[in-house]
Amino acid sequence: MRIDPKLRALRGDPASQRNAQLALERVRDDWRSGQGSQALGELEAYGEGAPLDQCPNLASLFGEGPHAQDLVSALMQPMLACLAENPTGQVPIRHQHSDGLSVLQLAQSGSAALTLLMYTELDGAEAKSACFAGGERHETVLAGSADIRFLELLEEQRERAAIDCDTRRITAGEVMHFAGRKYTKSILRVHGRMVVLRLSRTDEVPCDACEYALDDGRLLHRASGSRHESGLEMKAALLGRMGRRDAAPVLARLTREGSDHARWQALRECLALDSGVGFAALSRMASDPVDPLAATAGALRAQLLETYPQLASQELAECPA
Repeated sequence: MRIDPKLRALRGDPASQRNAQLALERVRDDWRSGQGSQALGELEAYGEGAPLDQCPNLASLFGEGPHAQDLVSALMQPMLACLAENPTGQVPIRHQHSDGLSVLQLAQSGSAALTLLMYTELDGAEAKSACFAGGERHETVLAGSADIRFLELLEEQRERAAIDCDTRRITAGEVMHFAGRKYTKSILRVHGRMVVLRLSRTDEVPCDACEYALDDGRLLHRASGSRHESGLEMKAALLGRMGRRDAAPVLARLTREGSDHARWQALRECLALDSGVGFAALSRMASDPVDPLAATAGALRAQLLETYPQLASQELAECPA
């Protein structure tokens, strides 16, 4: 294996690596205390729930003029110059890269984040579905262009939705606003590269995120908008895949708290792990007249009793009478 001489030299000189990292961190800190200070100060208020029109410096990034371009250039130009001088350093800003998308989170405060995104052209298939989530987003195109499908959720039923689509090309200087879960976008084609500055804020009480097929509006997937509940759902699914029958009582308790979607997912996993514990939780849910899932639970209970009559005798055995 070939090791670059510069990397080999670092083994005997760890101080140079620390100095390289400190140089990059100084660039970031100078930007935060300098040209970025006013916008980042208002980001804190915005993250605590203040309307965007009460944050003039932040709002100016998503209006007319060069404000967004100037803010980003004030950080990226000295950062790139410093990185060229210190190639073994790491950019001290949260970042990630996946196929066709690079992300730099410039700042985050409370429920709000200011993020720089770069989309690159890919030869992938056109998206057949779209996900609608809550929160609000404001995006300004700094460079490049792309063909974008703008989507509006017109009506939602239990397992289907009516969606309106409008496709157009956006170019540098344009601004996009998405408020609430009714609006989203899907990028059809990027012409070379497109750089976007995004301001986002999550809802205080996140709603479920729903993915619908674009051809007929079928509901493909529903996920909790709460990170806590999403974590619980993943843990419940993992316990189910591991066959942890001893976790069934814990899952049964989860059917009594959280959103309807999270409670139903916990019930499904509980039934799969232990039919007795799961059926008891299902019966309790079906018999509660104020439970919004009572009718659905009652229908499933009747279906299971028809398919597995032995569950009735188990239910009688658990009855205190």
